[in-house]
Amino acid sequence: MTRIYLIRHAEAEGNLYRRAQGQYDANVTQLGRKQIAALAERFRDEPIDALWASDLNRAVSTASAITKYHPELTVHVSPALREVCMGVWEDSPWGALERDYPEQMTLFATDTARWHVPGSEAFSEVPLRLERSLLGLAATYPEKTIAVVSHGLAMRTLFCKILGVPSAEISKIPYGDNTAVSLLTAENGKLGLEFYNDVSHLPEELSTFARQSWWRSKGIGKEDTLLEPMDPRKEGDEYSRCYAQTWRASHGNLNGYTPSLYLHLAIQHVRQDPACLTRLTVKGQPAGLIELDPLRGVEEEAGWISLLYVEPEYRGMRLGVQLIGHAVSHFRRQGRKHLRLHVSQTNETAIGFYAACGFQQIGVTDGVGGPLYLMDMDIAQKPWTLP
Repeated sequence: MTRIYLIRHAEAEGNLYRRAQGQYDANVTQLGRKQIAALAERFRDEPIDALWASDLNRAVSTASAITKYHPELTVHVSPALREVCMGVWEDSPWGALERDYPEQMTLFATDTARWHVPGSEAFSEVPLRLERSLLGLAATYPEKTIAVVSHGLAMRTLFCKILGVPSAEISKIPYGDNTAVSLLTAENGKLGLEFYNDVSHLPEELSTFARQSWWRSKGIGKEDTLLEPMDPRKEGDEYSRCYAQTWRASHGNLNGYTPSLYLHLAIQHVRQDPACLTRLTVKGQPAGLIELDPLRGVEEEAGWISLLYVEPEYRGMRLGVQLIGHAVSHFRRQGRKHLRLHVSQTNETAIGFYAACGFQQIGVTDGVGGPLYLMDMDIAQKPWTLP
């Protein structure tokens, strides 16, 4: 009998930004890195004979947890261990999918076998390819213990198959938190399930689910938020109001703020690219906006955020990260490898928010209202390993 530890990857960008991931090659987040460190401790004294992972960054990064205390192991990768291919849905905000594909969103949550969108993989194939892959590994490592890092939905469909749960009853199998560990056995060409979705290695402060629970208690699901273009030529007053609020929060007053100048720049940005000014709404109500500069930083392969604003009543609800996610997705498609912005040296709340998102201070510059920190986040798609 071969024992297989099947592990879900650590928190990745899609989990944080509330975007569909599928086979989109997202990176792990700041929280994900801490989860990987906790996972490493769990497997510190566990004998592991072989290590495999999906070839996507978030899975390969998570597999580094095992190698910390088992440096003799090599991370082998296989596309057969990937998440379901979600076709045209990949890297799209969940709110946009709820608006554009309401029937398919329902099927995605309640009866995966009937779900299909252009370019997607048939859900019926997902547990089969995962099962074939795991049984193949069991045959390669008979009577051994192996660790395999895969993806939440793919694993969930596999558990349904092993336990005989039909697609229409998939809700009986809960999602596993990021880095959840399950133990499978492989014997005589069949998989058994000893336990699944165990996260005893994660304290509550490192749980992705725990961080989501409190805003869910406010009745805001991932499908209730929407990102949509904003036209400053038609909504100049609203844009200027948000900019003024941000300026006052940063500097304590409006000294040096020239509404017409910043509105003119916003109009220029939108003429270059309509996606450069994007509003976030919650159940149809304005909650924030982000403005991107389409031309700045091209030579340094950096994308720039000119403005990020969240309405006071929506602050502290982890909604601003969706605006950051929009910027990451937008600039990454253009080949940019960094995301940059300026923040007032005195705006400790904003500095803390950006640091939690993965930004680092790389410089200081003079601003109209005082010194500004230059913040940078590496957005290149690449695996991360434990130091």
